[in-house]
Formats: sequence, structure tokens, C-alpha cells
Amino acid sequence: MKVLLLLIASSLASADLSHYEQLLAKSQFTELEQQLIKQPEYKQDQGLLIIYARALINQQRYEDANTLLNYAIEQFPNSSELNYLAGLSKIRLASDGNIFSAKERAKRGEALLQKAISLAPEHYPARQALIDFYSIAPAAAGGDKELAQAMAQQMAKDNPDQGLLAESRILINNKKPNEALTLLTTMMPKPPTVRLLMRKAQLESELAIYDEAFSSYKLAAEYSTDLTDKYNALYHIGRLAVIADQDATLGITALQQYLEFYQDSENKTIPWAILRLAQLMYRTGDNYEASLLVSKLTTVQMADENFNLILLSLTSAIKSKSGQTDPDPMPKQD
Repeated sequence: MKVLLLLIASSLASADLSHYEQLLAKSQFTELEQQLIKQPEYKQDQGLLIIYARALINQQRYEDANTLLNYAIEQFPNSSELNYLAGLSKIRLASDGNIFSAKERAKRGEALLQKAISLAPEHYPARQALIDFYSIAPAAAGGDKELAQAMAQQMAKDNPDQGLLAESRILINNKKPNEALTLLTTMMPKPPTVRLLMRKAQLESELAIYDEAFSSYKLAAEYSTDLTDKYNALYHIGRLAVIADQDATLGITALQQYLEFYQDSENKTIPWAILRLAQLMYRTGDNYEASLLVSKLTTVQMADENFNLILLSLTSAIKSKSGQTDPDPMPKQD
């Protein structure tokens, strides 16, 4: 009977984790937090603490994440994931905070990442974060470019794909995007990994190599098993369909899937996704659907001047087309 009760409890815990992981993936942060804090046992559950901390970090609530993680690593000092998240939150606080506390937080964050790696040498996100820190932080705050390079080379021996990811990141941090792209293009494994494809696509997009970026994002969406990676790739497929005149039909499908997945969420990119979809609908002649989408944005408050200019131009173009006059071309800028 005791074994049966333990199995039932384990099954319920697994179901709870899956539920909260889904809320996290869909950026339903408020719902996640409200449900979680109603469970008094969440502070004694390592998995739930990890999910809560990730939700706070994703919202850039670094002070809240820092407070939670200080408690969490006291409860679970040998959790490599909690030490990694705690280190990450402290380093991000150091980069965003005041100069007086930055150095101490950076030092503590570095130590926590080192501990996460010592607990689990195969914890590659922690190793990547530490390399990134050494590569980008000033020497006075603990940065060490030579150490970052040495760690990346060691990682390449342990895991070539992770090493490639680290080496490309170092080049990006050193403002060498073309060299980073060349490295990724020549060393991309077959089949490619999603994270490498996403980084390659991002560089191609930033360097205005749009055809290749579109293809890379399509491959990333196809190969991805991680929901965040998949829908991030789908968004960029839609974005490039607009700004670079890529396949409009594929762009429409990608953005529709993106919006369906993130409906009723706190994903801050949703207004942009709606606007991009409206632009594509307008360009393919579906003036009615474009008008419906634009109407969803009338109450959206965006500080982004570019967003507001594109929305104004699109609204004017739709009205002009409805009046049977030739509209002015719409801006495509990001």
C-alpha cells in the first residue's frame, strides 16, 4: 500500500510539472504564478521552484527571481539547475543594476555557475553562460577573454556542437558577426541542431542575407522539439515573409500557428505577430482579414515608434483600398 501511495504521489507530481511547464512555454506567467502560490508545497518541490524561477527570469523580474533562488539553493544546494538559474539571475542583475552592487553580484553569479558545472559537468547551458560571462564582462567585473576561449575549446572536445555554439558566441561578443556566420556555415553538423540553426538564422537576418535566414528558420521549426524554439522560428518565418518578400503563404501559416499557440498569453511579441500577419493578408489580397487583424490593435499601447508607423500606414492602405484607390506602398522596416 505504501509503495502504491508513493507511485500515485509521483504521478501527480509529474502531472503538475507538465501542467506548469506548459503554462511556462505558452508565456502564461500570471496564471502560472497564481496557481503555483496556492500550493503551499511548491517551496519544497525542486521542479516547481525551477519552473517558477524560469518564469520570473523570462519576465525579466530578476530581483524576484534572485530572492526566490536564494531560498531555493538553500533548500536544494546540490541542484545544478537551481545553481545555474541563480547564477544567471545574479549576473543579469549585475549588468542591469547599480555599479556599487554589480561587482559583488557578478562574482557571486560566477561562483554559482561554477558550482552548477561542478555538480553536473554535462550542464551545457551553465557552461555556455559562464563562457558568455567571461567573454563579455569587463576584466574589473571578472571577465577573462582568454579563459572564455580556453573553455570553448575544451567544450568542443567534450561536445562539438556545444563548442561551436560557444565559439560563435565569442565571435559575436567580439563584434565579428561575419566570422561567426562563416564558422557556423562551414561547421554545421548534419543533421543540424536547432540551437545552431537559430543562431545562424539570426546572424543571416542581421546581415540581411534574407533567403538563407528564411531557409534556416524553416529548418529550425522543422527540427525543433522545444516549443519555445519552434514558435520563435515560426515568428521569424512570418517576419521575414514581410520584410524580405519571402513566401507569403508560408509566412501566413507560420504566424497563424504562432498566434494560436500564444493566445491568452503575456508574450510581448503578439502585437508584432498580429501586425505582420495583417500585412501579409493585405499583400495577398485579403483586405477583409487584414482589416479584422488591424482592429485588434486599436487598443494596443506600444512605445515602439516603428510599430506605430507601420500600423498607421497599413490602416491607411486598407482604407484606401476599400475606397478603390491605389494605396501608397507600406513600409517594411523592423
